[in-house]
Amino acid sequence: MKKSFFLAFFLCFAWLANAQTTECEFTQARTIKASGKVFRSAGVVSYKSPDQLTMTYTDPAGEYLVISGPMLRSNTQGQQISVDTDKNARFKVLRNTLLNCIDGNYEQAAKDNDAELTVSDKNGVKTVVMKARKAAARGYSQILMEYVKGLPVRMVLEEFGGISTEYLFKY
Repeated sequence: MKKSFFLAFFLCFAWLANAQTTECEFTQARTIKASGKVFRSAGVVSYKSPDQLTMTYTDPAGEYLVISGPMLRSNTQGQQISVDTDKNARFKVLRNTLLNCIDGNYEQAAKDNDAELTVSDKNGVKTVVMKARKAAARGYSQILMEYVKGLPVRMVLEEFGGISTEYLFKY
């Protein structure tokens, strides 16, 4: 289930809030800090504002993450989940954080996660860093987003448990 949260969050970065559907390819590198082991994957992500997100993995084939309104569904290593985020506060925060990051509403994402927000712009790349104000048993200690022309191109999710996931988006 923790992996599913993770999947939900990393998609977090592929598009501005508009009525059009935006699609791109992504690569993912998940690093276990204690061992240094890296797990790589890739796929295609599609987003339609305000709350339609589909992440389809081509490697490993068959894995997915789908957000459709309040529903979040995923298949990770054969483990499938389906959650109504209106009835599950933990998943609701993850869903909202992901969608807000994608839409460029990082101020709301920082507020929802009780995180300190730093924004800088250099050479056309807007860098957004959200650092948790307090340590927690689960969730993200830091989220880094990079946007070019309003589109997310990189996302790094640092979990309190010592796992780091980097997503690169190619349009």
